[in-house]
Amino acid sequence: MSIYTKIGDKGQTMLQDNVLIPKHHPIIKALAVLDELNAHLGIIKSQLPSTQPAAEFEQIQKTIMAIMSIVSTASYKKSHNNVNFNDLFNEETKALESEIDKLNAMIPSINAFVTYGTCPQSANMDLARAVTRRAETYLSQAVEESDYAKGASSYINRLSDFLYIKARYIDFEYSVIQAVQEALKGTIDKAALPITLTQAKSLLEKIESKAKTLNLPIVAVCCNAAGNPIAVHVMDDALLVSYDAAIAKAYTAAALKMPTADLTGLVQPGQPFYGLEALGNGKILPIGGGVPLFDQSGRLIGAIGVSGGTAKQDHNLANMGRSNPSAS
Repeated sequence: MSIYTKIGDKGQTMLQDNVLIPKHHPIIKALAVLDELNAHLGIIKSQLPSTQPAAEFEQIQKTIMAIMSIVSTASYKKSHNNVNFNDLFNEETKALESEIDKLNAMIPSINAFVTYGTCPQSANMDLARAVTRRAETYLSQAVEESDYAKGASSYINRLSDFLYIKARYIDFEYSVIQAVQEALKGTIDKAALPITLTQAKSLLEKIESKAKTLNLPIVAVCCNAAGNPIAVHVMDDALLVSYDAAIAKAYTAAALKMPTADLTGLVQPGQPFYGLEALGNGKILPIGGGVPLFDQSGRLIGAIGVSGGTAKQDHNLANMGRSNPSAS
């Protein structure tokens, strides 16, 4: 089958049901911008990090293609008299609204105009949003002309909102990552001697001994400068959740080179690391109980994480390791 028909040579184009209309018709303008929007979404989808599934944007693309199919069929309404066009994309619209609400709750309030281009991914998202707004304009004209696309108007409007908040979330994530990377500069000093298993055990035994006097069942972890656990002590009756929490506290203290008790204030709204714990995939825990370990030259060699008591109790127990001569 030939991909060219030559019908367009005369300034006309044929819809799916063989109806001829001029190329400047609002339906054709709407189809052209929807196609452009789909191409932009394809760029976004192709550039997603491997950790982010493409299914979300794949579904949006499929919905747009469904809208294009309806818009490009002049006889659609006549053959679907029982279809409520206003409700045709209700489920898809509600799905976008749900995602918008979720993302909006994860970022600081936006109280000023946004300058686009914080990072390539959000810039592409803002470009797609701008095209979506143009698509909405042409789609509204197509609706006036044919009434075939009413069900799509709300969806396209909400898609614009979704792409905007998605771009702002990406900007927020990028700013936090930049702040963390700045804090991580020089974290692992190759000149620093690594903490040994013997030293790690000695530290944890001291902490465990103190926890027993407090009748406090804890989990204590010692990790190296890269945040990888070297030794883990799990006391009898320690809570299951304490295991993951202790590892996360040790990792956090090593990654940011500061006690997690000090980090607690920095993740509050308006502070440099606000939202950090939401981006760490469970590895960042800004709650008292994690402390970094340094050698006598001040170089990071590891960290300790303790979980099982209050934040203050965990911090005090973990802090014991910093004064242990065997870790110096």
